[in-house]
Amino acid sequence: MGTEPELRPVPNTAWTNWHRTYAVDAEHYYQLRPASGSLRPATFKRSAELVLDLIEQARAAGATIRPMGANWSFSQVSAQQDAWLLDTTPANRKAQLGPGALDPGYVGDPASLLLTQCGTSIHEINQYLERKRRRSLSTSGASNGQTIVGAMSTGTHGSAIDHGAIQSQVVAIQLLSVDGQNLWLERPSRPIVAQSLAESFGAVLTRDDAKFEAALVSLGMLGVIHSVVIETRPIFLLSASQFEHPYDDRLKRAMRTLDPASLDIPGDVTIPPNATQPYFFQVVVNPHAPGDPARVKIMYELEWDPTYTIDYRLQGRWGPAYDLPGFVGKLLDVLDPLTPLVTTEIFKLQLKLYRDKIGTWGEIFNFTTPRAKTAGISVAVPAARCDEALDLALATHARFGPAPIAFACRFVQKSPGYLAFTRYDPSCVIDMDGLNSVNTHAVVEHVRRAFDDADIPYTQHWGKFHDLTGGRLAKSYGSDLDRFRAVRNDLLPSAADKRTFSLAAQETVIGL
Repeated sequence: MGTEPELRPVPNTAWTNWHRTYAVDAEHYYQLRPASGSLRPATFKRSAELVLDLIEQARAAGATIRPMGANWSFSQVSAQQDAWLLDTTPANRKAQLGPGALDPGYVGDPASLLLTQCGTSIHEINQYLERKRRRSLSTSGASNGQTIVGAMSTGTHGSAIDHGAIQSQVVAIQLLSVDGQNLWLERPSRPIVAQSLAESFGAVLTRDDAKFEAALVSLGMLGVIHSVVIETRPIFLLSASQFEHPYDDRLKRAMRTLDPASLDIPGDVTIPPNATQPYFFQVVVNPHAPGDPARVKIMYELEWDPTYTIDYRLQGRWGPAYDLPGFVGKLLDVLDPLTPLVTTEIFKLQLKLYRDKIGTWGEIFNFTTPRAKTAGISVAVPAARCDEALDLALATHARFGPAPIAFACRFVQKSPGYLAFTRYDPSCVIDMDGLNSVNTHAVVEHVRRAFDDADIPYTQHWGKFHDLTGGRLAKSYGSDLDRFRAVRNDLLPSAADKRTFSLAAQETVIGL
C-alpha cells in the first residue's frame, strides 16, 4: 500500500543556503514528503491538497510562504526572514507518462516525457533517465545539486549552445496558488496531457501562453510549483577537452559567432568527423594575468555506445577542504597584493587541461560539494557583443581591482519565460565567479556600471549575487516585465494574495 503524503512541520529551524552566503531563523518550516509505493493520482492529488491548505493558512495569518528547492542560490531568492518556509526536496517522485495519459493532439514521442515532482534533483533525474530509460536531459547547470523546479524558477542557464536554459525542457507546470487554485499549465500550441489526467491530480487544465510563460521563471511569486513535465532526448555521449588558446581575435570571433572554425584547436583534440559545431563551448579568462592564454572547453556530441558503462563518481572539486575559498576570501580583503598570485593558483587548480574526456551528461555535469564563502555572479549579454563586454569587464577589473575572481563565458540560446535572464538570441553568460570578498562585490558593481555607461544590454542571474534596480530591470526586460505583472495580478488580485507569495528581496525593484 505505502504511506500517504505528509506536510511535516519542523519548528524553530536555523536555516542556511547551500553556499552559506546567508541564513534565516524559521519559526514556521515545513517539509513536503511524498507517498511511498507506486505513484498514484490519488496520492499525487493529496500532496497538492496539503500544499493548498498550507497556502490558505499562511494567507489567513498574513504570512508569506516561500517554496525552496536545494537552496543552491547565492542570492536571497528563496528563503527570507519571518517567512513560512516550504522545503520541497523530499518530494522527488517521478514517472513516465504512457500514451493513455496524453492529449490526442500530442505530436511528440511519449517516451520523451517525464513527470517529476518539484523537489527532484537534477542528479536524480540524470540517474533515472540515463540508467533506466537510456534518455538524457539536453542541458542543465554546471552542477547537478539543484532541484528541477528551483533551477527552472530562477532561470538557471544551461550550457549547450543550441539549447535554451533549463526551463526550455519544461512542457507542463502544475501551479498551486491562493483560493485553492490548482492549475495544470500548458501552451495551447503544445498540448501534453489528457484532461482526465489533470483532473485526477485535482488540477484544472489551463492552456494559456501568458500564464505558462510567467510560471516558467517565477521566483516563487505566483505560487508553489508542485510538479512539471519535462521533455527529454535519447541518451548520448560527450567528448570534452580543455586547452589553452590565446585570447585574441580568432577566439573573439569564435565567441561572437559560436563557430570554432577560427580556433587553433590542438591536434590531439578529437573532433568527430560529422561535427559541424560543438555541443558546449566555454572560454575562461584570468584577469590577473592578461597575457596568459584563456582556458577553452569544447564538448562534442557522440552517438551512444551500448557497451559504455555509466559510472557516477561524486567528487567535489575542493573535496573536504571546501572552506578554503572562504578563508582565502577573508585573507585577500586584508592583503590585496596577494590577490593576483592566489587567484591565479586557484585558476590553475580548478581548470586543469585534459583531452577527450568521455561521459554522459550526468557524468560530466556532476555533483560538487558546497563552497562556503564563494561568490557566484552572472550576467547575460547578446552573444554578438560578448567580446566587447568581456574586454570592458577586464579593463574595469584592471582599473578597480584586484578582486579574487575569474571571467567565464558560456553560450545559450534565447530561453522562454518572461523573466528568463538568458533572453538574447543567442546569449553569452559571463560568470564573474570567485571568492566572496568585499573587493569582489565592489569590482563587479563597477563592471555593471561600465555596461550601463556603454549601453551594453545585460540581465542578471536571479539566483546569484546581483544588484537589481528598477531601472536596470525595466531596461533589461521591457514589456515582458509588464506581462509578468499582468499574470501576477490575475492570479493574485488582492494585496493579501500577493503578500502570501511576496519576495522581499525583489518586490521593490520589480515594482509588484
